[in-house]
Amino acid sequence: MKKDTTERRQNGLNLVSSDLRAMARSVLGKRGFSCVDLIACWEDIVGTQLAGGVRPDKISYPRAQRTGGTLHVKVLGGAFAIMVEHQKKILLEKINTFLGYAAISDIKIVQGIPFYKPIQKSQSSHRSLTTEEENTLRRKVADIEDPALKEAVYRLGKTIFLK
Repeated sequence: MKKDTTERRQNGLNLVSSDLRAMARSVLGKRGFSCVDLIACWEDIVGTQLAGGVRPDKISYPRAQRTGGTLHVKVLGGAFAIMVEHQKKILLEKINTFLGYAAISDIKIVQGIPFYKPIQKSQSSHRSLTTEEENTLRRKVADIEDPALKEAVYRLGKTIFLK
């Protein structure tokens, strides 16, 4: 008897993504980040040049408020600190536009090593997928209609199998 594809999808990647978001929310919520997407989309918000050496560290709000907060950012060195200070008004506007309201009113610069580093892609894999792994992966992505999404999910699955 054929398994219902809707049920399979509900027990697949959708649940993993929602679980990860919930875990990230609980961890980052302690640092004032009610919106996990601010960290996830940081490079899109501030640009690649700044994102290379500037990371959001925490947000502190006035007591019992969720507006007028201070975003604490960690910067790698003096050059990034100067760039942030110079572009502070523009960054505040971009961040608040992203969040959808005036959540942040100031940016505090802290020099140091950012609390997370960008993920580095490995140069090469030591092994390739076995025939069984390849077939399993092809079956899992067969129902995805969008070719770009299908390819992205396939690459993700291949990376997971090779870890």
